Amino acid sequence: MIAVSDAVAKLQTLSDERAARVVSLIEDLAELEARENAEDLAAAREALADGGAPVPWEKLKAELDVLHGHG
Repeated sequence: MIAVSDAVAKLQTLSDERAARVVSLIEDLAELEARENAEDLAAAREALADGGAPVPWEKLKAELDVLHGHG
């Protein structure tokens, strides 16, 4: 991962047009992340509202391990 100070220094070496495009991409990524977070929060709230019995961690972990080939 690049340090913020290194990223800022790199942006300062770019032309104004190219730096503007990079900043635009960063803004787009931030917007996408915010949308994903909102969707995740909505899904979590929906799951909590559904109720039901909690799933023990060991059972969930075992199912995920099988699903992803780790067990």
